[in-house]
Amino acid sequence: MSKSNKVSRKFDDVYPAIKDRFCKYMEASKWCNVEKLTPELVALWVQQMSLWTRSAFKIRGHVYALCPHPELRNAMLEILTEEDLEDPRVGMNHRELLATSLGRASGQSLEDLKRVKPLPTTLVTFDILYGIANRSWIEGIAVGSGLERVLQDSGYFGFEQRRLQRDLGWSDDDVKWFSGHDEADEEHGAVVNLLDDYLQDEAEWQLVEEAIVESGIAWWILFDGIVDAHQQGIAPVEGRSCRGVSFQF
Repeated sequence: MSKSNKVSRKFDDVYPAIKDRFCKYMEASKWCNVEKLTPELVALWVQQMSLWTRSAFKIRGHVYALCPHPELRNAMLEILTEEDLEDPRVGMNHRELLATSLGRASGQSLEDLKRVKPLPTTLVTFDILYGIANRSWIEGIAVGSGLERVLQDSGYFGFEQRRLQRDLGWSDDDVKWFSGHDEADEEHGAVVNLLDDYLQDEAEWQLVEEAIVESGIAWWILFDGIVDAHQQGIAPVEGRSCRGVSFQF
């Protein structure tokens, strides 16, 4: 594909429908409808979120390897660097930011979180996300950037921050994982707009829309699985069960 072969269709044209579909799943999720968060439920949520921060670089690294366009690869590399090595805005990577804010507030250290095992639904979520990213470089960019875009624009981060402070009395420092990388998420979520210069037909934009919506569904599978595990006593998986796609990429 050549950057000179532009089409009138842009990401901003398809994004409203993406956001609308994502928000409907968000509103219907078990996680967002928990009446009141408890310390035990939040501790489990932080544990599973820490697995995401430990594993997400594998998606972006794979997308980087698949993508044929240097501009997009460089953008994905910047996201990968900030998420996994160091975000200069906060002086640490996002895995460490989670541990020093949400982890500390829930009584868990970085070393504690390194020992966390995934719930079955967490593995399902990771396998879905990596499967989408592996289908094509277009869908990989949609997952690697578009999911961050819609998570921020949907108001989810603000909702979660307010809920933690309301239900558990957490301080601004305790919820800094949300506020601390707002700017990063805005920049990371803008990368998907670069697809405007590369996509040529409606079918490709449909790939983008469905990839972001599917990744959003996977996100709520992870979160709703945390609610189910807390309520029903579902244990994390051990041994060979942990060898999902997410840990083999």
